[in-house]
Order: sequence, then structure tokens, then C-alpha cells
Amino acid sequence: MRRDCTEEAERLFRRVAARHGLRWEAAAEPPIELLWSFPAQPGLSLPITLGLQNMDELNFGVADFWSYFFPFEDVAETFEAMLDAWIAGEARILVTGRRGRILQVRGGGQWETVYRAGRLLPFRGEAQAIIRNRG
Repeated sequence: MRRDCTEEAERLFRRVAARHGLRWEAAAEPPIELLWSFPAQPGLSLPITLGLQNMDELNFGVADFWSYFFPFEDVAETFEAMLDAWIAGEARILVTGRRGRILQVRGGGQWETVYRAGRLLPFRGEAQAIIRNRG
């Protein structure tokens, strides 16, 4: 049985928002446990969405990208570090086809893949586009 991580996820979202001085709005009646929208603002060149669903699944969305990180206990620290990297401009999303998206974080001078959507195999080519925060 899954443990409800709603309170912990809310604390994580609040920490990130406070650390970076970001405004956000929580959905009044979200279709999932938590759904927070961060509009474009100083520090965020693109709006982002954070969510928690299925009690232990963290979500990050920007543009046409949506991710699922779970279970909460195993991914919360990595998820928070990824958010900090995104806001700092040290993360990016490679658009690798109609549906392929690869979320990467810069670490040690190289890009490290932390999430793939619509693409299971490693990508070896040129991205059609790159989505990133230019805060």
C-alpha cells in the first residue's frame, strides 16, 4: 500500500519556492493530490507546474513536457535538486521527435539524463529543440 506523501511534497514545493523567491498558486480543487502553478516571473522564463499524484508520485511540467518521479521516498532529494538546477538554468529538456523528451541536469561539466519521456533508448543525434529556463 502506498504511503500518502502529500504533506512532505507540499513542504518540498514550499522550500523550493522560498529558496528561489518564486510566486505560485495552488489549484483550489486539484484533480490530483497537489497541483501548483508557477507563472513566468523573475527567476522563471517559462511557467512550470509541480504536482503530486497517486500519493507518492512527484510531477514536473513545463511547455509540453510532463514527468513522473516515484516513489517519493526514493526520488524526493533528486527531484528537489533537479528543480533547483532547472531554476538556475542548469537543466534542460531535449525535444527528440514528435513525442520524445529528455530531461537533463548539468553535473560535473556534462549533461546527465534524469528522465525520458516517449523515448526508451539513448538519444544519439541532434535535438530538434531545447527547452530551458533562462531566469
